[in-house]
Amino acid sequence: MKEHFDNKFIDDINERVGDNYFSPVLDSTFNQIKVGNVCDIGCGNGVFTGDIKQRVDCNLIGVDSNKYALEQADKLDFDELIHVDDFTKDRLPIEDSSVDLVICKDVLEHLIDPLFLTNEISRILKPGGHFLVHVPNHFPIIGRLKFLIRNDIDTFSYFSGADRYDFPHIRFFTLHSMEKMLDLSGFSVIDNMSYFFFNFSIFHRFVPTKIKKLLTIMSTDNFSEGITLLAKKL
Repeated sequence: MKEHFDNKFIDDINERVGDNYFSPVLDSTFNQIKVGNVCDIGCGNGVFTGDIKQRVDCNLIGVDSNKYALEQADKLDFDELIHVDDFTKDRLPIEDSSVDLVICKDVLEHLIDPLFLTNEISRILKPGGHFLVHVPNHFPIIGRLKFLIRNDIDTFSYFSGADRYDFPHIRFFTLHSMEKMLDLSGFSVIDNMSYFFFNFSIFHRFVPTKIKKLLTIMSTDNFSEGITLLAKKL
């Protein structure tokens, strides 16, 4: 049976990432909260979180459904790596109320039932624990213009070469839908960090951070390429 997320995409991540563009999000998170046990659900090859212990003193767990990715992550500074076959139906082999922070970056958009996973994440978090979640937004204003011109749902070329019948992203979120799902799992959003992924024009890199924050607060769906939220377990 063909894997939904092909190993070639794991290798492509290293080529696309270069410097860890998720670093500012992690720095902002660790400036807001204290952690002891950190769990990255969907850690992949560890390129985004494998250096967390250089930022903060913690126990770092990585969980993924791709064994090849976990083999790559094992070269980094994880204390434990766990394989879970299917995030939409398999219980996470982690104790209830045992984790301070769960990071889940670019995972929920791949799942048939993302609510199952957010419920599991709520289960393993301690009361008052935090959930840092990021999903792509294919359709901010610039993405919609690209879609009109190219008729290609992959508006930011995340998976060049993937056909529509097996395109890895199967869920497409708005800020409201993310907040609703988090609420159903017992979370309250405490920070919207989507401005780190502000994308409006070819000049977006030169827009002052204050303006990015303002526009993102006004309309995350229109101005951010990614929806990035820090939530707290109620």
